[in-house]
Amino acid sequence: MSFMTRISNGWDLSKMSLATIQKNKTLLIFPVLSTLSMIMIIGSFVGGGFFFFGDEIEAMMQSESSNITGYAGVFLFYLVNYFIVIFFNTALMHCAVKTFYDEEATLADGISFSMSRIVKILGWTIVSATIGIILEVIANTGKIGQIVTAFMGIAWSLLTFFVVPILVFQDKGVIESIKDSGRMMKDKWGESLTMNMSFGLFQILGVILAAGLGFLIAKINLVLGIAVAVVAAVLVLTVFAAAKTIFIAAVYNQVNGRPTGTFDATVLDSAFIRKN
Repeated sequence: MSFMTRISNGWDLSKMSLATIQKNKTLLIFPVLSTLSMIMIIGSFVGGGFFFFGDEIEAMMQSESSNITGYAGVFLFYLVNYFIVIFFNTALMHCAVKTFYDEEATLADGISFSMSRIVKILGWTIVSATIGIILEVIANTGKIGQIVTAFMGIAWSLLTFFVVPILVFQDKGVIESIKDSGRMMKDKWGESLTMNMSFGLFQILGVILAAGLGFLIAKINLVLGIAVAVVAAVLVLTVFAAAKTIFIAAVYNQVNGRPTGTFDATVLDSAFIRKN
């Protein structure tokens, strides 16, 4: 399959994801809530920590234990970050699957479903944060460490591609879900995933267009131009964050022989490069 064919298929899948969002606009609320929650919680955590313990934090950062303290802070950041993202992605995925079945899916449905899977979400959060901090430590060893981390990060992303739907839709634990996700990627679909590249490319193009629009308006009014660029970029990032999660839900359903809504099965298959 040629590069342009993959890009074309990626564009088709993006449109199918957007068609699902068009069918149920509630799906866009979840990435918005995820972003707002992350900003509020991390802002409160960091700001409150420095307000109440600023002198102690500064002293620790200047001590010999600063590296340990720094990594502990990064781990807590990862923990909060991953929990929020996984929680709202789970809610979004649940509502997307209901939409595939032509069932009504509300914001409350998604939040309620995530709350019912809170223990599993927390377990996957801890594993994700642990892997994140391990990769961070390796990356900080130098250029070779950064290269190794890049490849390990890609491998981890492929290995865990189906973890969230397996974890929350099936009666399985975190470790078993990781193993099943790896088997699904290797046995059914191969080892190379192209859609991350496609979604990323279209997302970048969207942000560039948003920046261009803001630049044109800034020639008339600088503040208004900046505001328009920021709002448009956030809108693009929000839409594609939702679209990518919907795509994962569709592929999971496709693998398990379940409805995929607006997604075409043949085009879904094309998202992956099979091994020879």
